Amino acid sequence: MSDQIAEKILVVDDDSNLLSAVERQFRRKYTMVIAEGGKEGIRKLKEEGPFAVVISDMRMPDMNGIQFLAQAQGMYPNTVRIMLTGNADLETAMHAVNEGNIFRFLLKPCHKSTLEWALEAAVEQHRLLFAERELVEKTLKGSVQVLTDILALVNPVAFSRISRLQSYVSEIAERLEVKQLWQYELAALLSQIGCVTIPPDTLAKFYTGANATAEEREMFAAHPHVAARLLGRIPRLRVVAEMIADQQMGLQELGLAEDCLPTDPGTLGGQILRTAIEFDTQMSRGNTVSQAMGRLKSAAKPHHPFILNTLMHIRVVDVEIATRTVSVRDLNDTMILAENIRARNGLLVAAKGQHVNSSMRTLLRNYVERRDLQDGIGVTVPIGHPNAVDKIEMPASLHRQTVNPA
Repeated sequence: MSDQIAEKILVVDDDSNLLSAVERQFRRKYTMVIAEGGKEGIRKLKEEGPFAVVISDMRMPDMNGIQFLAQAQGMYPNTVRIMLTGNADLETAMHAVNEGNIFRFLLKPCHKSTLEWALEAAVEQHRLLFAERELVEKTLKGSVQVLTDILALVNPVAFSRISRLQSYVSEIAERLEVKQLWQYELAALLSQIGCVTIPPDTLAKFYTGANATAEEREMFAAHPHVAARLLGRIPRLRVVAEMIADQQMGLQELGLAEDCLPTDPGTLGGQILRTAIEFDTQMSRGNTVSQAMGRLKSAAKPHHPFILNTLMHIRVVDVEIATRTVSVRDLNDTMILAENIRARNGLLVAAKGQHVNSSMRTLLRNYVERRDLQDGIGVTVPIGHPNAVDKIEMPASLHRQTVNPA
C-alpha cells in the first residue's frame, strides 16, 4: 500500500458546513474525502476505500455513527475509527467503543488542535497496524516458504505435496470468507513439518495406500502433534499450530455439528486441512476429480459437508499433459517430476509430484555435475505449453492439478 492511500481520511457528518471546514483544515496534510450522512459514507467506502482513518458523527438522520462505524469495521478492519458527538452520555460512549471498536471518542464542538492530535494518532496507529500485517503476512509467509523449499530438498516424500495443499486450502478458505487468511496458508505450508521425524519409506506407505504396521500408523498419527509442539513456541503461530494439530481429527472426535461451520479458527483450519490432505492423497493415487470426491463423501470418518461442497466448486480439473525426459539445464518452473529421482547410490533426491523450482534445479545440477545422477529427468508439462510441443518421449496422459484463478 502506498503512503498516499495510507493517509486517506473519510469524514462523515450530516452537517455540510462542518464537513467543508474539516476538509479545508486538513486537505494539505491528508487526502480528505467527505460524505454527507452514513449512507453516502458507505458508498464512499465501497468506491474509494480503503481509508486510513474514518471520522463519523454520532447523530445522523439516515444511519447513526455506531451503525456506520460498525459497518466500516466489517468492510475494512484495519481502518482506524474516530467518533464525533455532541452527546456525552456514558451509554453512547460504551456502545460506540464496543460495537464500532472506536480508537478515539471526541466531543463536539471539537477544537482544531484536538482533532489534529486525534488524526495524527489515528494515522500513526494505522501505519503500525499495516506494518505489523506486512511483517506477519509477507515476511513470515516468505520465510516459511523458503523453509519448506529447503525441507523439500531434505525430505522430498513429505514435502512434495506442499504447493498443492496450499493451493487447495487457500481457495477453500477464501470461498468461506475466513478472517486472517494468512494463518490458513501458513498451516498448509507447515502441515507436514512433523513428518521429518518419519522415515521416508514409511511415509510413502501412507501416500500410496500400502499396508503399514501398527507402529508405523502410530508414528504417522503423531506427526501433527510434533509439528504443533514445535510451532507453539513461535509468537503469533498459536492458531496455526492448533490447525495443524487437528488435521487428522474427525467431526465426531471434536464434537462438531455438520449443519454449521466451526467458529473457532483453529478448529475450522484443521478441518479444511484434513479435507485438502485427503483430497490430495486420493488424487496422487491416480483418481479423477469425481472419483476423489466420491471417496471423500463416503469416508468412514466424515468430512464437513460445507467444506466438501466448497472444495467441489474450486477449479480442480483434469488437465491433459505430456510426459517427457529433459536435461537438468532445461528444467523450468512449469514442470512437475513424473518419477522419483534417485542418485546412483539409491538415495531419494526428489519425489514424484514435486514442482520444479530454483532450489531443485540447483540440487539436481550439482548431482549431475558430480556424476551421481544421470542427466535425464522425467517431467510432465501441460499440453499446449511450449515445453510440451517437441521431443515427447512418452504418450500423453491425464494429470490432475489445481488451476489457480486468473
